[in-house]
Amino acid sequence: MARDRKISSDFWTWEAVIDCAVMTRLLFLGLQNFADSFGVQPLRPRTIRLQVFPGDPIDDDAMRAMIEELVARKLLSIYEVEGQEYLAVVDWHRLHRVGKRARRRWPADPALPVPIPEPLAEPAPIAAPTEVCPETPAQAPDVSPLVAKWRKSVGRALRHFLPGGPPVDTEAWIDRWIADGCDLRCDVLPAISLACRPQGDGEPPPGLAAVGAYAEANRLRRLAVAHASLAA
Repeated sequence: MARDRKISSDFWTWEAVIDCAVMTRLLFLGLQNFADSFGVQPLRPRTIRLQVFPGDPIDDDAMRAMIEELVARKLLSIYEVEGQEYLAVVDWHRLHRVGKRARRRWPADPALPVPIPEPLAEPAPIAAPTEVCPETPAQAPDVSPLVAKWRKSVGRALRHFLPGGPPVDTEAWIDRWIADGCDLRCDVLPAISLACRPQGDGEPPPGLAAVGAYAEANRLRRLAVAHASLAA
């Protein structure tokens, strides 16, 4: 199946490509559109001729000669798996980006080493909220990468809502709300804003103790709107 792909500007100044005949360069360029996500396709000269040169008087022998020229220039490699020969663009990663979700359509060269996937990092544990004694200085708890990434923006928002500054365990509470399925921007921060506003009857703000209920209400409201949109 043909694929639209961008060609790196390195292609036009690649010494191995420049040394090839003009038609061979055109063949190498055309192969980029018919290889799989890893630069591999079956070695079938007639099929390749119909793909790249459908209107040119080129026979299978001439096609095979151009392929061999590309192999000699180390631009292509040929290997066999279960009786079928395959072509592979040698420096595919130099010309194209291979996404993490890319899947092979054709088998890889068995002579090449099998890449070992990097171990996944264990997620940071969610720190439990702790009671903070005003007389005792407390250390900021470890938090998830999400909260750590947004620490500055969260801190600015909390300082806006809480002129005296947020308690040191606020991030741990935010982590717990996120773990419960709340969204930081859509649910948690608006809930903190609401919980820190003075009440209409002159009562003091509910404070962080009420944020969990407000955040959950925001989450349920957001999900209801999303479901209604899908139903429509």
